Amino acid sequence: MFAHWTLTSVIAVGGVGEVWRAVRDDPRGEAVVALKRLHSHLMHHREMRAQFALEQRLTTGLPRHPHLVRAVEADEVEGRPYVALVLAPGHDLRRRLARPPGLPRGEALAIVAAAADAAAHLHRFGFVHGDINPGNLVVDDPADTLHVTLVDLGIARKIGEAGGVRGTHAYMAPEQVRGGAWTAATDVFALGVVLWELVTGKRLFHRGPPWLTQAAVIDDEAPPTGDPGVDAITTAALAKDPAARLASAGELADRVRALLA
Repeated sequence: MFAHWTLTSVIAVGGVGEVWRAVRDDPRGEAVVALKRLHSHLMHHREMRAQFALEQRLTTGLPRHPHLVRAVEADEVEGRPYVALVLAPGHDLRRRLARPPGLPRGEALAIVAAAADAAAHLHRFGFVHGDINPGNLVVDDPADTLHVTLVDLGIARKIGEAGGVRGTHAYMAPEQVRGGAWTAATDVFALGVVLWELVTGKRLFHRGPPWLTQAAVIDDEAPPTGDPGVDAITTAALAKDPAARLASAGELADRVRALLA
């Protein structure tokens, strides 16, 4: 037991915390969540506690959005903070990308549009996700109604705040790699990478060692996908200069949906 939750299986373990599938008996039926808790050895780490506290505030305090992770509660047990997140249905996109040659065009576009909507929601309230990548996009079974959830607000930052060199290397924007300020354009870049990869079934900037991947983010251009409509969006989203990118995640979502029309 942890608080009033029974931890049943590990979902993921990261550098800051661990995520468990957890259940609780509830008068309305059994409640199942993804319970994320700070690693015990980081309980007294001021910076990590502050970052975890921000994740707690965002997942419990922001207005709900259908494509953004949310929590049912946040608290701490004997000084160890946790957040109980609504368990997103489906699986993360890494599984789909492992099966070339990529997703059907319509599905890829719908996933990116939904993810961009979630990012735009965060931006409206002054925050940057900072780690949009296939591992943080959970999609339900394509045989059912397609639903996308953007998860893991573990490194989110206020817009304009320097976030340090943090994130998933192959999806960082150049300003992240350089340790500069994060803006809405930082998430737009990551969305452009995801779109390119979902359409092609290939990794865009991944080069193995982190320093080679980061160098590719800064120096390499995205090859054409073979789809002119997609290429126009990725070119605009993947500009190395954040000021030259699409103006917002909302605009990216609109342009992606226009290709679905």
